[in-house]
Amino acid sequence: MSGPLLDRKVPAGAARQGLRPVRFILVVLALLVLVSAAADWYSRQVSLPRYCDQPELALARLETLYAGNGPARHESRRDYMVAAKLEFLLPRAAGEAPRAYRQRVLRALEQQCGREEFLAKNPCLSC
Repeated sequence: MSGPLLDRKVPAGAARQGLRPVRFILVVLALLVLVSAAADWYSRQVSLPRYCDQPELALARLETLYAGNGPARHESRRDYMVAAKLEFLLPRAAGEAPRAYRQRVLRALEQQCGREEFLAKNPCLSC
């Protein structure tokens, strides 16, 4: 099966054409890291600060979510979705007690919003 195409020699300086798997994998890996970093930045700079205005309401919604009281058919799902988003941003660890989780969420919100400003707006939450 020796034809003119198979017997053709490739010049030594010619670049090899075709798929370069290492370069492709590195590009995909870089894109995945970039997307992950962008999502982390967005959650810290945009999503979590939304809970700074009324953290007690967000915590009440989160506790309702863990109690298993989802929205009824005729009720709005907005409250349920707000709590679910907070739980997605700050997930509960396996076996973590509800009180410990609540305290961890409070600490994260205090850190995000600034402790002095957070306690000035919400004095009853530090109790």
